[in-house]
Parts: sequence; C-alpha cells; structure tokens
Amino acid sequence: MLFDPEKIITLYWYLALIGTIIFILKVSLPLDAGGEVSGDFTSITDTDASFQFFTIESISAFFMSGGWMGWASLEHLHYDVKVAVLISVISGILGMLLFTWLVTLLKKLEHTPKASLDELKDRIGKAYTHFDPKGSGKIQIEFNSRLDTIDAVNETEEYIEAFKQIKVTKIENGVVYIVKESE
Repeated sequence: MLFDPEKIITLYWYLALIGTIIFILKVSLPLDAGGEVSGDFTSITDTDASFQFFTIESISAFFMSGGWMGWASLEHLHYDVKVAVLISVISGILGMLLFTWLVTLLKKLEHTPKASLDELKDRIGKAYTHFDPKGSGKIQIEFNSRLDTIDAVNETEEYIEAFKQIKVTKIENGVVYIVKESE
C-alpha cells in the first residue's frame, strides 16, 4: 500500500500535538519581543496595523485543528486516507480562518478613538525635537489621558530646544502651533 494508515495516524498525531503546543505557547505567553511597545506612549501620526492572515498563531491553528481532525478521522471514525486528508485540510483552513477572525475582532476592541486636536489649545507640553524659528518638529503632550508625540510648528522667531516646555497656541487646518513656555 502506498500510504500506511498507521504512519499517517502517527503523523497527524505529531502535527496536532506540535501545533497545539506552539499555539498555546504563542497565544498565552508574550513571546513577541520585537512587536509593539506597551505603555501609554503612542503617536497620533501612527497608522493601524494591517490585516495579517499568515502568522505563527494562525499557522499553528491550521496544524492543530487539521492534525486533530485528521487523527480523529483515521483513528476513531475509520475513514479512508483520502477522505481523512480532505477533512483535515478543510478543518485546518477553517481553524486558521476562525483564529484570524477572532484576532480581528479583538483588535477592534483595542481601538481607542482619537480626540480632537482642538482640545490641545493652551496646553503645556515638551518639545520632543529642536524647533528652528518658524520651523516644525515634534512635541510630547498629555492628550486623551496619554502621552502623545505629535507634529507641531514653532509660531515664533525664537529657537526652541528639545525637552523645553512649550505651550500650544492654536490649531489651524490640523496643524498645531506652539510657543516656548516661560519656565
């Protein structure tokens, strides 16, 4: 026989077990050290993360669900090898799609609406970069209960050093104008 069912059952069992272990470890432990930085520091100019279908978690979900369904189809339901392979591939794809859909729903819960820039008027913050006279740069300011880094323009002819206090004087057409705050 071309395909020995006992070897295929063992292969499915190993795929399911390894997929399950990787899935549980990757979902439950924070192993993504190179990913997002946690904390209250964000940037208004950041964009949302793109939709990711092929991740370690979704691929391990494919092997986990496909492996267990293939193993169960051969070991307990006694299906033919071709039918078991078809069931396992379909189950793996469905497991991958289900996981990706659930992650997408969770990402929607993370979304915090951006407050209006108009709320920054007359607020005190820090210059994050140096500002040449009438030049642009970045400021750090508490905004929407978070420390945000946003683009700003120096409204004066005065040089503003980084990390000096600034005051937001006006917002026009989405541009934040600042002056050096007297300390």
